[in-house]
Amino acid sequence: MKRIVTVFLACAAIATTMSARQVQLKSPDGRNSVEITTDGEISYTLHRDSKPITECNRLSINVDGTEWGKSQKCTSVKRRSVSQSLTVPVPRRSLEVADVYNEITLSYKGYNVEFRAYNEGIAYRFVSCSKKADKVNGETVNFNIDGNAMTYTQLTNRMQQWFEYNYTERRFASLPTDSLIILPMLASVNGYQVLFAEADVYDYPGIYLRRNGSGLFGDFAYYPATERPEDKGNKIYVDKREAFMMQNAGCRTFPWRVVATYDSEKELLSSELIWLLGSKEDSGADFSWIRPGKVLWDWWNCWNVYGVDFSAGINTDTYRYLIDYAARHGIEYLLMDEGWSAPFDLLTQADGVDMPAICSYARERGVGILLWTKWVNLDRQMTEALDMMQKWGVKGIKVDFMDRNDAKMVDFFERTAAECAKRRLMVNFHGCYPPDGMRRRFPNIMTREGVYGLENNKWSKRVTPRHDVMLSFIRQYPGPMDYTPGAMLNAHIERFAAIHDEPMSQGTRSHQVALYVVYESPLQTLADSPVHYDLNPDSRDFIKEIPTVWDETIPLAGKLGEYVAVARRNGTKWYIGAINGTNAPLHLDLDISFAIDGAKRITTHADGKNAARQAKDHIVKSTTKIEPTLSIDMARNGGFAAIIE
Repeated sequence: MKRIVTVFLACAAIATTMSARQVQLKSPDGRNSVEITTDGEISYTLHRDSKPITECNRLSINVDGTEWGKSQKCTSVKRRSVSQSLTVPVPRRSLEVADVYNEITLSYKGYNVEFRAYNEGIAYRFVSCSKKADKVNGETVNFNIDGNAMTYTQLTNRMQQWFEYNYTERRFASLPTDSLIILPMLASVNGYQVLFAEADVYDYPGIYLRRNGSGLFGDFAYYPATERPEDKGNKIYVDKREAFMMQNAGCRTFPWRVVATYDSEKELLSSELIWLLGSKEDSGADFSWIRPGKVLWDWWNCWNVYGVDFSAGINTDTYRYLIDYAARHGIEYLLMDEGWSAPFDLLTQADGVDMPAICSYARERGVGILLWTKWVNLDRQMTEALDMMQKWGVKGIKVDFMDRNDAKMVDFFERTAAECAKRRLMVNFHGCYPPDGMRRRFPNIMTREGVYGLENNKWSKRVTPRHDVMLSFIRQYPGPMDYTPGAMLNAHIERFAAIHDEPMSQGTRSHQVALYVVYESPLQTLADSPVHYDLNPDSRDFIKEIPTVWDETIPLAGKLGEYVAVARRNGTKWYIGAINGTNAPLHLDLDISFAIDGAKRITTHADGKNAARQAKDHIVKSTTKIEPTLSIDMARNGGFAAIIE
């Protein structure tokens, strides 16, 4: 899994005196510089190219009533430099990822504080060195930034929610003080794109940020004391919380607090910093069995198949039809969403559904079955249900409705990933918080929701082309997202209607097709009905050719909320994807010189001449003429995709 290129260790224990109150850490390229105050209250200031990015007046963690990071002397400083190349078991953006950083470890009585400086940002975390450490009663996290900085945030007013919102775009000083900010959060500071995030969260609550004056302060959901059923028992919400965030700390690492820095928006498209900060795979773990691929889905299109000789719905005949369709078109998986089991019992199949027969039928045709579950059922029946699914030959699960990120829920994510890994099951988390690097330790976590995605088109008009562009820079930054693209009914906003049983998308057909290149998900959904795909075979067949994992990613162009263009390689083929988030036509000249050496053909899926009027208008064509500069024209809210082979 890891190929070390070079590792240079320079570990030096330095006795700290009363006068040694500050240390400096720089990134390998020297552009990011962190000045850290080590004694008394720990604080730091981050500069990029000598320009201020953020400062933290105080960072601390309260363990058993003692404030770590306050009123203590640093006893030693150790430095380390690492340069290595890591192989990603389930590659999202690249098969090989450079892991290059400088690190400093500050030692105190009972704990350490680690800082890392990468060329693309910095991160810090607390490390407990005390076996007696028990309850974490709180953590102080704060980032001070320029009040005039433009921010891009998802805001909520509660800690029990589904982490699915549009992005607000406003100056930092005008952010509401009574709202919680969901990470990752992006801000434009001193000409740089600065992203605040977290990584390596285990048995600990995820963090929110809240503006208070000139600073952002961490806020956390404390450990549940009492819980109650919600939404007819489909979810469990917290009535009352304890006075602590987590307990039984012992010797452990705590989550990384991340400030990533980039010169331009498009650089956000190639980063794997959150994955790099995640914990390594458990010793001896085997994930060679994982098979990424496309997923045919029943729920978004409401099981709408017609022109058949059976009653479509949640029944064995419909699932056999979908399996046949997937097999015929080389679609690796069928996701059977809600309805296949009893509402509150995974061990009981719904009337008209024969799971052993369905799984046997799928296995004979080379199609894997993925099953949807509510977390309340899975948590209660995990061993029995997963054993049953493994016996059937199921390949993975989709877990839904968690809607929380307190330590108890984070622990559920870890237990689910671990138990599924034992049974060679892949995992798709829905109704959940955004990724935090857990997929490095558990590569069977293939994708997550935590995104205001295409499913919302069934009841909302808020999934706009501009929103699609914003997602590619911010939500997609920490890890794969299950946006579930693939709509064949496409309309501009003036013609769009939120229809639950016959959903459509905003923007052009080529916009939808391009999402298969722009968006990352090792399990990538085809959300629409097979009937609609058969009515649009050129779009269907183009989508079929696009992989779901990538050996290399090269950002081509991007501007927040307006447009994004990216090139990705799988094997010897290159794929280009671009989407327009504006209500005006857009021309881009893209440098693809790196992709044309030895290329014989380019096939494109582009907006048609009338796509500005009729969003479904598109044209697919191939040519052997390939130029180093690819000139593309996208209609308003349009898109473009290409395959170079």
